[in-house]
Amino acid sequence: MKSSFIRLINLYTAVLTITVIVATALFAWSSVRNYNSELSQAETTVITQLSESIAQNQQVATQFATQLVDNPDTIQNINKYFSTSLTKYSDYATDATIASGKYFFWPNEVRTFLMQHENINKLTLRLADQKQVFVATQDNPGGKLVSSKSKLAHDPLAVTAPLINQYTLEADGVVGIMFSQRELKKRFAQLTTIRPMQILMRTDQNEPAFYFAGEHVPVSEQRIIKKAANQKRLDDLHAYQVIKKVLPAGSTILMVVNRAKFFQLTFLQILPSMLFGLILLLLLSGGLRLTFRHYQKQLGTIVDTVATFSKGNLDARVAIIPQNTDLQVLAVGINNMLDEIHNHVYTIYQLKIANQSANIRALQAQINPHFLSNTLEYIRMAAIDANQPELANVVYNFAALLRNNTDFSPQSTLKDELSFVEKYVFLYQVRFPDRLAYQIKTDPSVASVRLPKFTLQPIVENYFVHGVDFRHTDNALSIKSWRDGAQINILVKNNGRPLTLEQLQKINSEMRDPNNVEERTSIGLQNVYLRMKDYFGDSFDMSIDSDGKQGVELRICFKDEVNGEDAESHDR
Repeated sequence: MKSSFIRLINLYTAVLTITVIVATALFAWSSVRNYNSELSQAETTVITQLSESIAQNQQVATQFATQLVDNPDTIQNINKYFSTSLTKYSDYATDATIASGKYFFWPNEVRTFLMQHENINKLTLRLADQKQVFVATQDNPGGKLVSSKSKLAHDPLAVTAPLINQYTLEADGVVGIMFSQRELKKRFAQLTTIRPMQILMRTDQNEPAFYFAGEHVPVSEQRIIKKAANQKRLDDLHAYQVIKKVLPAGSTILMVVNRAKFFQLTFLQILPSMLFGLILLLLLSGGLRLTFRHYQKQLGTIVDTVATFSKGNLDARVAIIPQNTDLQVLAVGINNMLDEIHNHVYTIYQLKIANQSANIRALQAQINPHFLSNTLEYIRMAAIDANQPELANVVYNFAALLRNNTDFSPQSTLKDELSFVEKYVFLYQVRFPDRLAYQIKTDPSVASVRLPKFTLQPIVENYFVHGVDFRHTDNALSIKSWRDGAQINILVKNNGRPLTLEQLQKINSEMRDPNNVEERTSIGLQNVYLRMKDYFGDSFDMSIDSDGKQGVELRICFKDEVNGEDAESHDR
C-alpha cells in the first residue's frame, strides 16, 4: 500500500511537473515573442528616426541653398567675399545695401543661420570659380576661408545642397552642412532593446554617415564592426547578426548585434519565467508531499494494524489521531469493524466449544437410552407392587427427565418446557418435602409457543445452585407465563438470596456480552440469553432484578411472530 501511495504521489508530482513545464514554456515563448516584437519595433524606430533625420537635415540644407540663389546679387555678393579682403568686402556690402536697399553681409548671414540651428556643427560653402572653401562652426560662427585641400574643407558626413543658377541651371557652388548627432544618439540610448546593438549608416559611396553603439557593446567589438564596415565585410562576420536597410536616397542603415549576446539577452528574457516555474514547481510538489506525508504515515499505521490483526492479534487497534479529519473517521470506523470481528470470533469460538460439549454429551447419551428407560420403568412397577406410590412417582418423573435429556430436538413448546421444569423441581421437593414450595401458571394461549429447548431449566437450576437455602422451610419458586398481544411474557421469581446493585449490573452485563468467556460467572444464563436472542431477534429481552432484601426476579419477553395476530384476535 505504501508503494502504491508513493506511486500515486509521484504520479501527481509528474502531472504537476508537466503542467508547470508547459505553462513555463508558454510564458517563455510569450516572453521571447514579446522581446522579438520589441526588437522589431526598435529596428523600425531606428530606421524611421534616421530617415527622418536625414530628410530633415537635407531639407534644411536645400532651403538654405535655395535662399542663397533666390537673388542673383547674393551669389555675386558671396563671390566678392571670396575674392577680396574682409575690409573691402565690408565696403562693398555697404554700397550694395545703399544701392539695393537690402543688407546682405555673408558672415552675418551664416552667424544668424547657425544661431537658428544649434544642431549644426559646421557649414561649408564651395563656389565653382573659387579655389578656397568657406568654413563656419559654432565656435567660429563668422567663418573663414580655408584651402580646398584643408581637412576642414572635407567632411563626408555633411549634407550637401547645390547652388543652382536660375538662369543657366548650372551649379554655382555647393553648400555642405554637418549636423550634430548628439540628440539622435541620446534618443537611441533611451531604447533599452538596442543597448547591445551597433547602428551604422553608410552613404552610397560607403562613407560613414552615422554611428551609434549601445552601452552593452564593448570597445573591442566597436573596432571590429567599424573596420568590417569600412572594408564591406560585415557579411563575413558569422559571430554577428546584421540587419540591413537601404534608404531611397541611397544610404544604407546597418544594425549589428553579437549573436552570443543576442541569445544571452533572449535567455535573460525567459529566465524569469523559468525561475518562476521552478519555484512554483518546488513549492507545489513540496507542499503536496508535506501535505500527504501525514496521510501516508496514518494510512501506513492503519494497514500495519489490519495486517497485525489478520495474523491473529485480535487486540490490535488503530491509534486515533486527535485531529478531526477523514483519517480519524476512517480509524474509528476500522476500530469498530475490528471490534465487531473480535466479537464474532469469540462467538464462533464459543459455538465451537459448545458444539464439542454437545458432541461429548451425544457420545455419552449413546448408552442405550431405552435400556435406562426400561430399567427405570421396571423399578417404578416394583415400587407400585411394593405399595410405594411416592417412590413410583419419583421414578416416573426421573424417567421423564431422562427421556427429555436424550431427545435432541432443537425446539420445544412452552408447555413442554414448563412440564420439564415442573418435574425437575418436583425431584428437589421430594428431597426436601417440607422446605420447598413452587407454583407454575401458564396461560393456555401461550402453551403452543415454540422456543429453543432447555430454555427455562438452566434458569431454575441457577436458583437451586445460587439462591435456595434449604436450612429454611420457606423456600418458594414461582413461574408465570402470559400473552400481551403478540408479546410473550415469562416471569421466574424466587425468595432466595437477594442480589446487590453491583451484582445485578455485573450479571446483566456478562449475560449480554459474548466476550470474556474466561471471566463469566453465569454460563447457563448467558447460554439461554444468546440462544433466545438468536432465535427471536431484536424482540427478545431478558433481565434480572432484585430489591436487595429478598429474592430475585427474572423477566423474559419476546414476540410470537407466527401466532401473534391470531392471539390478538382471540383476545378481542
